[in-house]
Amino acid sequence: MYRALELPADKDLSALSYFLYRQGVPHRITEESGKQVLWTQNEQQGEAVEKFYEDWQSGELELAVAPPRKGPEVGNFFKSIPWKSFPFTFLILAVCLVVAVLTHLGENIQAISSFTFVDFKISNGYIYYASLAHTLETHEYWRLITPIFIHFGILHLVFNALMFYVLGGRIEMHQGGIHLLGLVLLTGVLSNFAQYAMSDGSVLFGGLSGVVYGLMGYSMVRERLDKSFYMGLPPAIYGFMILWLVIGYTDILGPVLGQMANAAHLGGLVSGIVLGGLAAVMFKSRIKV
Repeated sequence: MYRALELPADKDLSALSYFLYRQGVPHRITEESGKQVLWTQNEQQGEAVEKFYEDWQSGELELAVAPPRKGPEVGNFFKSIPWKSFPFTFLILAVCLVVAVLTHLGENIQAISSFTFVDFKISNGYIYYASLAHTLETHEYWRLITPIFIHFGILHLVFNALMFYVLGGRIEMHQGGIHLLGLVLLTGVLSNFAQYAMSDGSVLFGGLSGVVYGLMGYSMVRERLDKSFYMGLPPAIYGFMILWLVIGYTDILGPVLGQMANAAHLGGLVSGIVLGGLAAVMFKSRIKV
């Protein structure tokens, strides 16, 4: 994606957007930190949009008034969701939803055993866990990542899905789906390893939160070191997530929310910080926004 225009939030761009639509120029307008940002698919389209805007403001180009929008409908709502803009983001969320249905949001223990970090069996009221060495010897490598798709309760799923959509969608918009998928795999595996190592072998953990913290750490560091990488997230979101991490280690909310995967959160955050630093060095001279 190319950052073509950055304008005040009160600037009416409906006529320009309608003109671009009629010209067949794919674009998207977002609001970031009190400003409007118009994105195009590539730099060539962006430069054309910049010229259209300059001509429009100088009076050389007269734009037709955009027709009024229709009222919200269910069909229009689903059409407005940017499925094509963030395919990998929605793919990860779709897998989470499918696993949530299969496991009845963590209530179906037998179904959960197919996605846990290592396999486990229940016999005579006791849980017996397989070893990590056994998991690797039997080539069940998918277990290293699949715990990120397990969620225990609707609130757990909704919160993680919303945060992943916000962070993952913006990273995919900047860097593409393959880059996002790589981050998900790396931070997911590392956060799962951290939780497994710190939980004395227990594998009844899961959720996208380790990945979410990984994407947050990546974004914080990458944005600070690479000025061409701009997420546009309010600092309050970063502050809230750090505060939530600290609260998790105090176990204040344990009676309400149950045991939190604190090691996965911290492992994801640290891995994301490292990846963000590496990406800033490797990509900042190549990215144009």
